[in-house]
Amino acid sequence: MSEETASASESGTITIRKENIWKYSTFILVAILVVGAFVFFTNSDSTGTGNVVRNGDTVSIEIGDAPVIGSESAPVTIIEFSDFSCPYCAAASGDNEQYVNSLKSRNPSWEPAVTNIMKDYVETGKVKFVAKYSYGHSGGHPAQLVAWCLNEQDLYWEFSPLAFANQNDVEDLAKMKALAQGLGADMTKLQSCLDSGKYEDQFDKEQAEGQAAGVQGTPAFFVNGKLIEGAQPYSVFKQAIDAELAKA
Repeated sequence: MSEETASASESGTITIRKENIWKYSTFILVAILVVGAFVFFTNSDSTGTGNVVRNGDTVSIEIGDAPVIGSESAPVTIIEFSDFSCPYCAAASGDNEQYVNSLKSRNPSWEPAVTNIMKDYVETGKVKFVAKYSYGHSGGHPAQLVAWCLNEQDLYWEFSPLAFANQNDVEDLAKMKALAQGLGADMTKLQSCLDSGKYEDQFDKEQAEGQAAGVQGTPAFFVNGKLIEGAQPYSVFKQAIDAELAKA
């Protein structure tokens, strides 16, 4: 055995040099990580979202000053934790053709949840839909800040589809402001809101709310407090919503 790998004592005991102990330890660590990753991904659901429907306990989440659309008296409340930079959020929104087509190629019966929920349940007064933030991909902070500021002008729900449709630009504040201008936003009020920094703490606040409720990734939806994770097919949400409506 060479001097680089080991040395033998007079008693015949072989002593491994320190640098080789480090090599062997590193190899074992990498092997553990590979096995762990394999287990994680092979336990993901067949839709390709990497998430599953959870049938856990009902949790309570405060709406606070989050953007809301729908009837105040709607019997079902859906709270979505999302991020404008998250591809699966863009797919679930139904506003980004690239990601919608990607999921439909994996499952031809897949349909985006949010646009269908808006049409079938929010517009008919059965669901109140709430938008909250949770870090998904790159964070999408510029788009999110513009969205929160536009909520003060009742333009959040007009801006949100545009942000998802232009997801490659959500980190570009100038381009997000241009989208807002196209909606007819008061740009003086918008700039004043952005300059104030009033929503900078909202990221951590809502991220913490989501984690406390069990959010592990985006998008995550709570249907009357019951968690559905990932860009699941609309049919999954329809079943959950109809079950809640049946209790009303």
